[in-house]
Amino acid sequence: MSFQHQTEAFTGWLSSNDVHLSSKVQITDLRSKNMGRGIVATEDIEADEELFTIPRSIIINVENCGLIRDYPDLSKKFVDLNHWESLIIILMYEIKAKGSSSFWAPYFNILPINDEENYTFNQLVFWNDEELSHLKPSLILERIGKDMSEVMFSKLYPIIVEEMELSMLKNITIDDYNKVASIIMSYSFDVDNGADEEDEEDEEDENEDESSKSNKGNFKSMVPLADTLNADTNLNNSKLIYKDSSLVMRSIKKISKGEQIFNTYSDHPNSEILRRYGYVEKDGSKYDFGEVPLSVIKTYFMKQSNLSESDLDDIFLFLTEILSEENEDDEVIEIILDSYDCFSTNEVILELIFLIQVLTILISIHRISSINLMTKNAKFQLVNRIFKKCYQLIESKRLTKVFLTNFEKILNTRLAEYPNIETPEGNDRRFLADVVVKSEYQSLKNCLDLEKTFSEYKFVDDEKLLKNIIKKRFSEDNSSEEDVKRTKR
Repeated sequence: MSFQHQTEAFTGWLSSNDVHLSSKVQITDLRSKNMGRGIVATEDIEADEELFTIPRSIIINVENCGLIRDYPDLSKKFVDLNHWESLIIILMYEIKAKGSSSFWAPYFNILPINDEENYTFNQLVFWNDEELSHLKPSLILERIGKDMSEVMFSKLYPIIVEEMELSMLKNITIDDYNKVASIIMSYSFDVDNGADEEDEEDEEDENEDESSKSNKGNFKSMVPLADTLNADTNLNNSKLIYKDSSLVMRSIKKISKGEQIFNTYSDHPNSEILRRYGYVEKDGSKYDFGEVPLSVIKTYFMKQSNLSESDLDDIFLFLTEILSEENEDDEVIEIILDSYDCFSTNEVILELIFLIQVLTILISIHRISSINLMTKNAKFQLVNRIFKKCYQLIESKRLTKVFLTNFEKILNTRLAEYPNIETPEGNDRRFLADVVVKSEYQSLKNCLDLEKTFSEYKFVDDEKLLKNIIKKRFSEDNSSEEDVKRTKR
C-alpha cells in the first residue's frame, strides 16, 4: 500500500472511530522535509482553537488493549510490571501477533515499525560503532542504553512466552524489542486515567527507570493522531488537554495557513532528541547544552598543582560529606557530578560554578601551605571553611578573578576535544551526528561569552579571601593548641 493510501486508510479509521479533525487542518506528506507525516493548517488558526478530539476508546494502554480483551486472565500478570514494560508486551501482541487483524492496524501501518520503506529507525540504539564514533566527544555515547535494552528483553521474553504463554511471540528478537520500545519512546504519552477536571498533557517521554506500575496516576499510552504531530522545541504551537472521555489538541498561539502544527517532546537538547527519537533540529534545540566532564576539571587542577587524582577524590568526598551535614531536609544535593551542563543560552549550572570556585581557592592555599602535610581532619576542616566561604561568596553574587581564568581555561580545554564542524550537510546518520556535535560545541562556546554568562556576578581579588581563610585557619589551630595545653594542666 502506498504512502498516500496508508494515510487515507488511517484517516478513514479515525473518522469511523469518532475522532473529530478540524476542517482547518489536514494530515500532510512531509517526506520532502524528512519529516514523514505531519499536520498542517489549511486555514488561519487563532490561539486556543480546537484542532482535533480523540476519544479515549482508541488509546492503547494497559487499561485498553486487545491483549487483555482476548485473554482476560492475563490482566493479573501485569500487576508486577510497570507501564513501560506492559506497553511493550501489549504492542508486541498487537503488531507481531494480530497484525492486520488488530483493531489498530491502520494506525500501526503509518508508524515506522510497519513502514520502514518511508521511515528509518535512527535512535542511537540502532547505530553501529562506526556511526557512533562520529558523535565523539559527546557524552550521549555513555547513555545510549543498549545494555539496558538487552537486560529488559531478557526479563520480558520469559514473561511473554512462558508466564503469559503467548507462544505466537516465541520468535521475537532483540531487534523486534528495540523497534517496539523505540516506537513507545518516540510516540507515547503519559495519559491520566480519565479525571473529571481538565489537565494539560504530561511530557511525551519514556520512563525507563520507572519501578512501579503507577506513574503519577497516569498510563503510558499510544495516542493515534496526537503522535502524528512533529515536534520542535522552538516552534511548539499546540498542547494536548485531557478530558473525562476524550483528549483534545488545542492551539496555543496563532497558526497561519500553510504552517505546520508542532507539539513538543519535552525540554531536550539535540543529543537527547537523537537518542530517544531518532532525529535532530538542524538549527539547534531550544534546550541545547554541552557538558564538561568531571575528568576534565580534575585533570586541569592536577596540572595546576602537585595534587594527585586521589587527593582530589578525597576533597570531593569531603565536599559530599559537608553537603550531607549541611542539608537538614534529607534532600539529596550533590556538587560532585559526572558532568556539568553549559547551555546554549549562556547559562551554566551552579554546581559547576561552585566546584571551580572551591578548587580555585583550595589550589591557591595549597601553593602557600601544602595540604599534603595536613592530617585528614585538618584537610576536612580546611575544605569546610572554603565551602562555607564560597557559599557566602556565590550567594552574594560574587566570584574571584582567578575563578574566571580557570573557568575559561577549563571550557577551552573541553572545546579542544571537539572537531570543527562548520555546516552539517545531508540527511544520513553522519549528518545527524554532526548536528549534535555542533550543537554541543556551540553551547560550550556561548558560555565563553563571560559578560553574558556571569552578568549577575561581581569579581573580587583572590588575595583578600585567601588571607581571611588562612588567618582563620591558623587562629583556630592556635586556639586548639591552647586548649590542649590547658587540658594537660
